[in-house]
Amino acid sequence: MSVFGHPGVHLDPEEFHKEVEAVLTEGNSSSDTILLDCRNFYESKVGQFTRCLAPNIRKFSYFPDYVDQNLELFRDKKVLMYCTGGIRCERGSAYLRSKDVCKEVYQLKGGIHKYLECFPEGFYRGKLFVFDERYTISSNNDVISDCRYCGLPWDQYELCSTQVCCQLVLSCPSCRKKGYTACCPSCQTKVETQHKETSDTQHPKEECECTDTRARIPQDV
Repeated sequence: MSVFGHPGVHLDPEEFHKEVEAVLTEGNSSSDTILLDCRNFYESKVGQFTRCLAPNIRKFSYFPDYVDQNLELFRDKKVLMYCTGGIRCERGSAYLRSKDVCKEVYQLKGGIHKYLECFPEGFYRGKLFVFDERYTISSNNDVISDCRYCGLPWDQYELCSTQVCCQLVLSCPSCRKKGYTACCPSCQTKVETQHKETSDTQHPKEECECTDTRARIPQDV
């Protein structure tokens, strides 16, 4: 059990699929059900369930604060929550339930991984982000994201090309050939001028212009 209390009710992929289908069948914004992606923004950017709410957060540790600042969004709603493998939903759904504003809270048992095993062409579209050198895996051909530079459809992440930045960037092959391989203008300037001021004492960083301009906890109410 989570430190916040009991997590949401587990739904197997078949049950979750039926719930999502019901939401999509309603086809309007007045639905009393919210399909909630509790992953980080760079994960949901390249793949997500149709008509989901995907918080623009950079770390899952920010999720409780996101809930606190958006409580009215969840009031009297049924929430269907999902993540990559189901682990984050255990903590996330328990925290959401602890706020006592939702009508019901459910979570996808086994996460997107298990869902795609059962429904590779189901309601999850795009790629699934994974935390290894592949960055993404696919089960369908949809591309829901685009190149950071030219805006054309693209969903294959690469690391920012500066040595001290560990941000991910979506840069298509055409733009990469032109030298656009960085995550933000400040890093791109370093690439173009070849001033990579690195040393043995410097370490990869998560903060740069990309994150400095992003609200830590976005409000969706």
